Amino acid sequence: MWLIWGAVAVILASLFYFDRLPSAIWWPMRGLFVVAAVFLVVALVRAIIAARLDGKKVIFSLILIAFMYGTLHLMCLVWVKLMSAKDDALTTVDTSKLTEKSRRGVQAQLSGDSPVIYDREIGWVHRAGYSWKGHSIGAQGLRGTKTYPEAPADPDKRLICVGDSFTFGYEVTDDQAYPFHGEQLRPGTEWLNLGICGAGLTQALLQYRKNGRKFGGKYVVIGFMTNNNKRTVNCFRPFVSPDDPMTPLTQPFAKMADGKFSLEPNPYQSLTDYEKLLADEAGEIGRLYQLDYFTWSHQQGAKNPVVRTLRYIADKRDMDRNWDRLWNRSVDDAPVKFRPGDDPYGVSLWHPRSPGFQANAAVFDLIVAEVVADGRVPLIVFLPSAQDVEDRAKGKPAKHGAMLQHLQRQGYRYFDFLDSLAARYPGDLKKEKFYVNTHFNGETNRLLAEEIVKALDLP
Repeated sequence: MWLIWGAVAVILASLFYFDRLPSAIWWPMRGLFVVAAVFLVVALVRAIIAARLDGKKVIFSLILIAFMYGTLHLMCLVWVKLMSAKDDALTTVDTSKLTEKSRRGVQAQLSGDSPVIYDREIGWVHRAGYSWKGHSIGAQGLRGTKTYPEAPADPDKRLICVGDSFTFGYEVTDDQAYPFHGEQLRPGTEWLNLGICGAGLTQALLQYRKNGRKFGGKYVVIGFMTNNNKRTVNCFRPFVSPDDPMTPLTQPFAKMADGKFSLEPNPYQSLTDYEKLLADEAGEIGRLYQLDYFTWSHQQGAKNPVVRTLRYIADKRDMDRNWDRLWNRSVDDAPVKFRPGDDPYGVSLWHPRSPGFQANAAVFDLIVAEVVADGRVPLIVFLPSAQDVEDRAKGKPAKHGAMLQHLQRQGYRYFDFLDSLAARYPGDLKKEKFYVNTHFNGETNRLLAEEIVKALDLP
């Protein structure tokens, strides 16, 4: 029996840890793996022959196997549901109905009791004059209570900041958002905060076009939190964030189908469309599903909890890389794999072969081109999630590395704030240091403003 357990241990070590072993023992381990696999197959065949199964034994064995699989299925189902709250790679989306939180968010939108307001071109923007939990929206729709003249007194001292809730400064007060810190670091400068909670890169581009361009200024800071890659290609936010009560809304999205790029309009062209959604959830969500990245990506993620659990473990343990090393094949340097059977909104979105990656890259190209055509200086800032910080602390490569390479090849001005944090706190990267719940705390936002000042060389 100990030989069987030893063979199993060799196989598991090869699949999960081969890449971490000293290269000097790779070939011996390859030999051990083959021997262990052959040994287990032979042992299984011998056990079946020795059992001399009759009809009753076969039925009993099948019942036992079904019971064991049912138990495993239930355990994996519970594990997926529990882990989905910690890792959005396991978030389960019901594409036939709204969650209760999303339903309340739609109702709040229709009643006018929401921090955001419907916008046909952008999807949604923050409600001017609205305040909640330390978050204030001024009369111009900008974060904070300060009012800015539309034409700057000195364009060289004005920055337009677009992005999502990390730019907006969600979960911190007005005076702790990074644009506010920027104005304190460089008195006399103006940092206009046009961040939109729940927005993606497509909406950042449209926000700049509709509400940012008119304010002039020399610089445009494009904040891109790493989860934004999903939102860029998503037409209905509950498909990627089913329990977000603030923005369970439709939005314009970027599309890359058959090599052709397009910016698709907001599926809901009227606020009254949300009344139709509440009246016929299944029908409306089905129609939105056909428009969404779920469909045009031509990818279909597994729904079986056992398969999802095994794939999650395989991804976390870099089994693809270990498998390539084990068979002495060239290793794909990309930190993520692209497989047609993967979850379309999973990490494969970061692979250059993914249509979602290509659509995100095209939007970056478009927004930079428009900002430059306006005579301004664009700066792209990648903002890490708490999971990104944890992965860097464990020595894992950034999953968004291929996109950073695209920006570098294009010659764009950018920086990855994860690199800044790692350089400032070597050996002490802990998410508790940088976040309040899921967003940057005030101190981290101040550090971000400092890095933007340096990147733009502001006097």
